[in-house]
Amino acid sequence: MNFKIRDRKFYEELEKFSLAPYATKSENAAKTRFFDEKQHPYRTAFQQDRDRIIHSRAFRRLKHKQQVFLISDGDHYRTRLTHTLEVAQLARTMAKALGLNDVLVEAIALGHDLGHTPFGHVGEVVLNEILNGKDNLDGILKVKNRGGFKHNYQSLRVLDKIEKKYQFDGLNLTSYVREGILKHTRLLRNKYSYPEFLYEGLFFDKDHATTLEGQVVAVCDEIAQRTHDLEDGIRASLVKIEQVRKLKIAHIIEEKLAIKALIKNDRYYYRNRLIHGIINLLVDDVITTSLKNLERFYLQKKGLTFFDEEIVQFSENIHPLQKELNKFIYEEIIYKCTGNDYKKTNKNMLREIFKGFIKSPLRLPDYILKRIEMISGKKQTGWGNHQIIEQDFFVRVVADHIAGMTDSFAKKQFEALKG
Repeated sequence: MNFKIRDRKFYEELEKFSLAPYATKSENAAKTRFFDEKQHPYRTAFQQDRDRIIHSRAFRRLKHKQQVFLISDGDHYRTRLTHTLEVAQLARTMAKALGLNDVLVEAIALGHDLGHTPFGHVGEVVLNEILNGKDNLDGILKVKNRGGFKHNYQSLRVLDKIEKKYQFDGLNLTSYVREGILKHTRLLRNKYSYPEFLYEGLFFDKDHATTLEGQVVAVCDEIAQRTHDLEDGIRASLVKIEQVRKLKIAHIIEEKLAIKALIKNDRYYYRNRLIHGIINLLVDDVITTSLKNLERFYLQKKGLTFFDEEIVQFSENIHPLQKELNKFIYEEIIYKCTGNDYKKTNKNMLREIFKGFIKSPLRLPDYILKRIEMISGKKQTGWGNHQIIEQDFFVRVVADHIAGMTDSFAKKQFEALKG
């Protein structure tokens, strides 16, 4: 037998035969990195991107960040990490069924939520209000729009600027992964403007990813959120099964799986079968619809692999059902959990942390202070607190630091700044 390493070239050639013609191939992907690097001998460019994300500090912190329910509320509620893994699993399943590059899909999925804040949606709202000028932190900051805060933009900022493992800033990912991460949710360009944003390869004029792999992650993010938030909401008794059964999509699953009788005998099993059924229905629908869209696209565009329209989507029949489900989850679960902070404990905690660093910049960690020195071109002794806090870049750096915190670290930081 001929024993030898299956190197990068082997897998690049394999992609040409094993993946669909419309899939994104890794052969020339390394050329889209910002900095030239020697390619790995037996990992493709997308494998490297995936591995760099997994080994990043931001990825490790996801396990201690709230998804919808606080981690302290129970052992079985999703965290940002388990949500991320569920998105990756769904996306790889869908990618394989469509003949797409599942390694690229996995890299995008694993990195898509790295920009999320502590305390879930509450944290994102707090930082956005500070950075868009709505909240001047009780007069400490000038009222000014500094570009706002949105987690998909922040995810890319983390990967392009904040992570530091090499001789350059960021992880130097390919543009295909970067675009997919940025566009896993809508850009809302009129609301957000990030500084030092690296637009190359992002096709920023288009809301959707221009690769099918990026589009797959975006829709699987929605499917994962719909279903695991519903499951967690039922577990937390925020919603009752009787409420859920009124949804049209639940009617379909009950009939399809014949699980109505389980409501009396085994409500736990009913819940699991219902969630499983919804996931299968939505994934099957997207795969079937996407293939139909692909056939039409290819007839019109004659085999292009640049997708200037959304191909991966729900059918006309299922789209309104999943929208109804999303509305129900937002109103009955997410809103109650985000507006969940009835005493605004977490919101006030983050505001106080921000105020603490604005008032006393030298209480920031040393590596953050060094970054401020590098950006400002001045040593700490030449800052003058009043001069520094008026700089937009300083406010943004403080937001970066707070956004990266886990729930537990934010609480510790709050206590430390009070002392």
